[in-house]
Amino acid sequence: MRVLLYAISVLLFISFGVKAQQSPDVSQYVIHQPFVNTAAITKSGAQNGALIFKQQWIGYEGAPSSLFMNFNMPLKSPNRFAGILVTNDNIGIHNNVRISGIYAHKFRIDRTSFFSLSAAPGLEFIQSDYTQIQTDFPDDPTFQGSATSLFSMNMGAGVFYFNKKFYAGLALPTLLYNHFEPSGSENKGTIGFDIKQIPLNLTGGWEKELGKFFSLQPSFLVKYEIASAMQIDINAMIEYREMIGFGLSYRTTRSLNIMANYRISKLFKIGYAFNTQVGSQLGSYHSGTHEVALLFGMENGRQASINLPKKIKKYRKKKIKARKKALKKLQKETPKLSPGGKREKEQPYS
Repeated sequence: MRVLLYAISVLLFISFGVKAQQSPDVSQYVIHQPFVNTAAITKSGAQNGALIFKQQWIGYEGAPSSLFMNFNMPLKSPNRFAGILVTNDNIGIHNNVRISGIYAHKFRIDRTSFFSLSAAPGLEFIQSDYTQIQTDFPDDPTFQGSATSLFSMNMGAGVFYFNKKFYAGLALPTLLYNHFEPSGSENKGTIGFDIKQIPLNLTGGWEKELGKFFSLQPSFLVKYEIASAMQIDINAMIEYREMIGFGLSYRTTRSLNIMANYRISKLFKIGYAFNTQVGSQLGSYHSGTHEVALLFGMENGRQASINLPKKIKKYRKKKIKARKKALKKLQKETPKLSPGGKREKEQPYS
């Protein structure tokens, strides 16, 4: 079983190395859009981020696991934003680390509508330790070798439109084509540009109020990569008072996701997603895929639309108005002075 698992991981890495995973493969992008479109970091006007751990194929030794981290913040101008996106994938003997910086600019269409553009230059480090492979035959030439590594760079871009109830975006996770093939002790890698190789992420979603306390948030994701079949996600999330959320997601790769999240404070939200294969024999050999998330900030909440300078200005006006009112009341209640500087005596009633 262990040899089989490593063989599977090698096959995964061959396809992975020829064309590396272009964007983080997470289910909870539904509640944190920057994982699929970096231009979405402008949706929140405050600092925000997410940390997600994903463990696939529970029950398999050496099964794939991933760690995703994103942090964003506005710059001096309210229309400029910066962020960082880090992913770490472990597949058997293979480890892949990607670090991308994000810059995005927001443009106003009208009072409630905006669109933004982003650029995300990044670095990628791929490492494979073939000394960990155990085979049935000693000194198997197929798996001989030591640790090998490859360092490369890339660039992503995105465009994102949003208003109070709707959003849509198109992202190009990578603009350059990285081709990597391990060959013995040497690594052969090429970096180039081919418009046919550029992957696409198309996203969209909206929010519909269901009474006073509930809201329905349908959304979709279309992922296209030339090296794999087109992936389409159909999602639906129901939230109660923006505190508790439950959702379902169906992926055209016959995958079903069950999601839940809870806002534990004004700044933090926790989330969980469980993934299982529908109608796949592989699903009978493992206990599914689990995803745990910690989100920071006010993204996707009503507080995200708070204009802090406007709030401060309104608070100051309210204070000044209350002070003037109190002073006027005090002057009205204070006894008047006579021309000689003495208090006027109250005249008795006749």
